[in-house]
This record gives sequence, C-alpha cells and structure tokens, in this order.
Amino acid sequence: MATNKDKIISLQDVVVKFNVRGRMLTAIRNVSFDIYDGETVAIVGESGSGKSVLTKTLTNMLESNGYISNGTIMYFPTEESKNNSETAIKEDVNLVNYHKGSLTSDTRRKIKKSNYKTINNAKIRLEALNTRLGVKGVDTDEILAKIKDESEIIHDAYYELSTFSRLRKRTVLRLTPTMKEISSKKKNLSLIRGRQILAGLRILAEQEFLTEFELNLKHILESLKNAQIVEEHEVNALLAAWKFQTTPTWLNKREATKKLKQVRGGTIATIFQDPMTSLNPLLSVGFQISEAIRLHNKVSRHAAKEQAIELMNKVGIPNAEKRYHDIPGKYSGGMRQRIVIAIALACKPKVLICDEPTTALDVTIQAQILELIKELKKEFNLTVIFITHDLGVVANVADRVAVLYAGQIIEYGTVKDIFFDSRHPYTWALLSSLPQLGTKGEELFAITGTPPSLFNKIKGDAFAPRNKFALAIDFEYNPPMFEISKTHGARTWLLDPRAPKVEKPKMLENLKEAVSEAKVGE
Repeated sequence: MATNKDKIISLQDVVVKFNVRGRMLTAIRNVSFDIYDGETVAIVGESGSGKSVLTKTLTNMLESNGYISNGTIMYFPTEESKNNSETAIKEDVNLVNYHKGSLTSDTRRKIKKSNYKTINNAKIRLEALNTRLGVKGVDTDEILAKIKDESEIIHDAYYELSTFSRLRKRTVLRLTPTMKEISSKKKNLSLIRGRQILAGLRILAEQEFLTEFELNLKHILESLKNAQIVEEHEVNALLAAWKFQTTPTWLNKREATKKLKQVRGGTIATIFQDPMTSLNPLLSVGFQISEAIRLHNKVSRHAAKEQAIELMNKVGIPNAEKRYHDIPGKYSGGMRQRIVIAIALACKPKVLICDEPTTALDVTIQAQILELIKELKKEFNLTVIFITHDLGVVANVADRVAVLYAGQIIEYGTVKDIFFDSRHPYTWALLSSLPQLGTKGEELFAITGTPPSLFNKIKGDAFAPRNKFALAIDFEYNPPMFEISKTHGARTWLLDPRAPKVEKPKMLENLKEAVSEAKVGE
C-alpha cells in the first residue's frame, strides 16, 4: 500500500465483535489498511460484508452491543492541521483508546463474562481431546489439529481479557514506584535503577494473569534489563495506559466522550445513505447547519447563520437565504442529501465518510451528488472514504479500492488494479455482476451461495465454498495477503507460486467498455 502521500488513518489488525443474545459475532476480522491524505478510498463488497461497521469504528458509532476487540486505529493530523488554531486534534492518536474509555462497566462485565465462558468451554473440549490421543484407531493428526484450534481459542480469549481488564488496586500500589521511575526518567531510560526494574519484573512474575498494560510494562522492563533500545512512542503509550488504569472509570468515560465529540464532525464527518437519519424533521435545515457550526466553532448565531447560507449555496441549494427556514419535508431526496453534506462540511472535517450516499437516489441525482462531492473534496482538501456496492460509483470517484468479504479485506489496489488486473475470485465475481456485462435476453450473472455465518470461526478462505476456482488448501488455511505490486495486493492462494495457473472469467475481457458505461454522470 505504499505511496508518496502522508498517512492520515492507519488501521492495524482491527477486530470488531458484537454480543448478539449471548453469542459473539465477529464482524471485522483482523483488518489492516492505510488511508492517505487527500485521496478517495472506496470500500466495496456485498451487503453484510462489514463495510459500514469498519468505518463506524473510526468515530466510535458502533451499536451498543458492539466493541473493538483488538487492533489500533491511528489518526495522524497533517502539518496543516497541527498549525491550524481551529483544529481539535493536533497530535497522533489511537482512536481505539477513546472507544475503550467510553465503554460502560456493564459492557466490560459482559465482555469478560463471555471470554471466561469461551475459555472454560474450550478447556473442557481440550481435556476431552487429550484423553482421546492415546486411544487406538484414532486419527492422531486430526486430534492434534483440533487441540491446536482449541489452544488458539483460549489464547485469543485470554488476550481479549487482558485488553479490557483493569489493574487490581493492590497491583496499582505495588507498581506505582516503578511507574514513577519510568515517568521521571522517560527522556533517558538508561538512568532507571536496576533494582527498580527487577522489582517491577518480580511483581509481574507473581501475577497469574497479565493485563495488556502489564504485558507492555513487562516488555519494556525486560528490554531495559537487557540494555535494549526502547522507543519513545512505546514509553508514551505505556504512560498513557497507566493514566487510564489509575483513573476512575466514570472519569475515563467523561474524558473519552469529550474527545469523541472532537473526532465526530470536527475531524471525521459522515454522510449516511438516508439523509433523514441525520436531520430533525421538525427543525429548519438552516438552523440545523448553524447548530453544527456553533457546536465546533465559537461564533455568534448571526455569524453561524451567514456561514450556513454560504454552505447551502456551495452545495447547490437555490435561493439559500429564503430556504434557510424550510423544514426537511419541503426538500426532495437529493436536496436533503445536499443539506446533510452541508452539515458535514460545517464542522470543517479532514476526513469525510460517505456511507452509500447515492443508493436511494435516481441516476441523474446520483451524478449530481457525486460531482458535488468531488468538487468539495478539491475545495476543502478532504480525504474521502466511500462505502458502496455500486462499482459504477467506484469507477467514478475512487483513487484506490479495498474489497471486503466476511469482515476481511481480500484485495486492495488502485482503480486500474482492481478493474483491469484483479486477482481474487471474489473481485472477479463482483465485476462480473456489472449489468453492463450482461447479454440481452440472458440472465445477469449472480454470485452463487451466501456469505458464511460470522458467529462461527471461519476455517480457511471465507469465500472458498462459493468459489469455483477454490483449491483444496482454501478449505484448510486462510491465505496471506500476497503483494502483487506496491499498490496492489490480494488474499488468495492462486497467487502462490505453487498454485495452478487460472485465467479470470472471459466475460471480464469487455470490462473496459462496461466500466465506461457504468460511470455515473459521464
């Protein structure tokens, strides 16, 4: 995913889960992806692939039963943002920390309860498997494979517990001298006394179960003991985690809520598919834009009104001054979407998430809205994340594309890479579904089967049961992300040098003409 531009958002190993009636659904599975300043990224996939969930993690807008189980989401403000007095976030920040801080005690209890249940059940199954190992006629390899799977389940559950667990009060008291030493000498860690390092390691060695904070502290102390270099960002992250661990939950929640208010709108804004989910039907559209301006900027009502009218003009509302007092019901669907775009821009964000903003609109209005977003992107120097299943929209607006399936990115690349040099069978299937590739009088191509249940642990490639090009290995092992070029990668065993050569479907030979026809508004 290399590029000359600066990263603005970086997701690493992100896992998102939902507690649904006591069962855990893993909606996002170890997603790693970088987004660069000033580009437009399209996230595509079938309904239920996790597109909206993935972008909701950026602003902590997950449903109340959802949480980020693992991973980091780093936001890197640009130099321009750092030097701007109106910018809310001026330092690199892990947005997952705000998410964890905003979780209620009840949610944390449910997460811990679920993981302890998972561990206990896995241990029972593990014990049963171990007793079968010595039995004659039993397939030892199969048993060992199952033992490995159960061990991984236990390891993952313990890791999640470590992420959401808080330190015991007694542990906080015992570790305080060590943390004070690290804090006072963070500029030169070599000055930390050896006995303080050993004391900290001794305390950690006594613990049966280590939290994420304790694991990181142990890593740093062992590095110092062995005279290894400890990076400054590691120390800063540890001190931030210590502050979080030693601050009452209610205070962490209040601070996280305050920070999230700065992220939502002021840093990352979202345009939803249905504009009425963002608009109050009883209040005038002008008032709603003005309130968004005043929420993120210290301006008078009169100044906010002037800015709101200016934004209404920018997004193409005719007679903006007269229509300032109209309620949403007096606007058409396309005009409402323009108002929602104006509200999003009112907060002066750096990143704009467009969650299928044109799906409910007719083709003519779609073209106008897409053209408007492209113009505003240039004018306001925005980074745009487009969520869509419409490949015509992708061809029209995107610089790069990430293809999502069953909560996992299976291919990424430039628009040219994805449309004309795609390598994953699922991407081929999506492209083959373009109506422009169909033949008159014949049925349109449809992907057979249905996506897998995300309640269960997926074995192998999630797309394998629906993939006519699947190899035997696809049903056993999840493929790694193979790098095709600096801008292009795909998660398929077909790219392994040992795999048989497979040609992509012949119908994709006419893709260039189909893409040209699919482009909206051109």
